[in-house]
This record gives sequence, C-alpha cells and structure tokens, in this order.
Amino acid sequence: MKPYKNIRSEHLGFLLFIARATAVLGLLAFIFSILLFCLTFVGLSMGPISLVTFLPMSMGIIFFSGLLAVLVAWEEGYRLRTVHMISNAKI
Repeated sequence: MKPYKNIRSEHLGFLLFIARATAVLGLLAFIFSILLFCLTFVGLSMGPISLVTFLPMSMGIIFFSGLLAVLVAWEEGYRLRTVHMISNAKI
C-alpha cells in the first residue's frame, strides 16, 4: 500500500516522497495510539494519555501529508496544462 499512488510529479518527486513518508508515519502513530488505548483495558495506565497526545498528533501529521500531496498534484496539473497550451500554440 503506497499512499498517494495516483499522484505523479516530474519536478517535485522529493516532496511527493516526503508526503508519502509522513503519511506512513502518521498512520503508524495512529495505530500506536489505538494500541496504547486498548492496553488500558489490560491494565496499562497510559491509554488516556495516548488519546490526548498521539491521536491529535497523528491526525496533524496525516493532514500535513495531505497538504503536501495537494501541492504536488496542483503543480503537476499546472505543468501539464502549460505543456499542453505550448504544444497547441500556433506560431
């Protein structure tokens, strides 16, 4: 599973890589917070702390990753429109 697999970029490949990496880190932090919360019922007392800290942090990371992916997709669409306009221009 690769996040943002439909997005491609010719110029902003590294930014797309960072968006994908932060999406994976955000999902791992989300899973970690859910696991810590589930361990509350076993007897570990860090569950409520995990919901207060890790859950908003993971949502923020995923949101930031989405913003980076939107920026890459917007730039690639703009680039493709420009290339299309230039190739269809009559000189």
